Amino acid sequence: MSDGGTGRQQQRTPGQEGAFPAFGPPPPAVPADGGWTRPDATEPDWSELARRHEAQQLRRRRLRNGGAVAGAVLLVGGITTTALLIGRGTSPATSDAPSALAAGTVSASAPADAPSDPPGASTVPTPTSGPSPTGSPSPSGSPSATGKPSGSPSAKGSPTAPAPSASPSSAPQSPVAPAPQPPAPPSSAAPLDPLTVISSAATDTAPLDPNALFPSATLSFGGKTWTRLTTAATGTCWNATTGGLGNVLTPQGCQTLLRATYTSGTSAVTIGVAVFPQRANADAVTAAHTGQVQGLVPAGSISYCTSAGCANTHAAVGRYTYYTVSGTTKPGGTAADPAATAAGPDFAAHARARLLARGAR
Repeated sequence: MSDGGTGRQQQRTPGQEGAFPAFGPPPPAVPADGGWTRPDATEPDWSELARRHEAQQLRRRRLRNGGAVAGAVLLVGGITTTALLIGRGTSPATSDAPSALAAGTVSASAPADAPSDPPGASTVPTPTSGPSPTGSPSPSGSPSATGKPSGSPSAKGSPTAPAPSASPSSAPQSPVAPAPQPPAPPSSAAPLDPLTVISSAATDTAPLDPNALFPSATLSFGGKTWTRLTTAATGTCWNATTGGLGNVLTPQGCQTLLRATYTSGTSAVTIGVAVFPQRANADAVTAAHTGQVQGLVPAGSISYCTSAGCANTHAAVGRYTYYTVSGTTKPGGTAADPAATAAGPDFAAHARARLLARGAR
């Protein structure tokens, strides 16, 4: 085919007849590898974006985990500080040192690493400009412009934020063990042993009276009934003794000598009780015993056993010495009386029982 202006003929390849107009730009060359063309160089590299996204997700998880640990440490430190201050009776608001110390510890104790996502996690890139997770006192979750987590905590997520509320009612409190209480005293002191009571004038405070000490109008000993004839209390002890007994009673501080006489027919027995300040005095008198008490009869009656020689007994209990003298009220008053002599030890036992009864009141 000839070109009308130049007289040149344009060559056509076989099979191209009628495929394109005779005039115009040549068609693009068909590559030899079957028609594949290289992608445009401006298209994003998706594999690189996926790798960056995964790295950003890992940093966020690390920051979240570190923030959770920091928050837990802050909470525990605040609760512990509040409980200690309450236990010491000090308001938590008066001291910020424990909170500051806890905050400094939190910033240094964030974990250096955190577990990565399990295999198969999504690698699709997502926007990185979204808000960081909330509700954590950790540093900001957004990476800095350099692609690394910021080395200083953000203003809102600073671990050095104020400690938990100073009000005890606004934060959980650890139970404070109550102070140990002293054991309650017994409702009443245990009663003293009767012998202990009557061993000292300080504890033996019951009234001393011969009628109260020997209240029975009659007593039965040896198959006989004995009737109380008379009683007396002598302040000058030696005046009611004979045979040297007064010389033993006086140095030990004898305070009074109580007597009571019981008779059965003409048989008579007189009980005598000498009173001392302490048991030691009575024991000393018993150890140095000599003589006897005098028989007691009403005024105007025939006296008996006013001199030594009658059957008698002596003993001590507590701060007391007690005696018996046995005789007869027949004229002369010194003759032995078998019934009175036999009853003497029974009357002595009765006197001891009455004295111990004072300590049981």
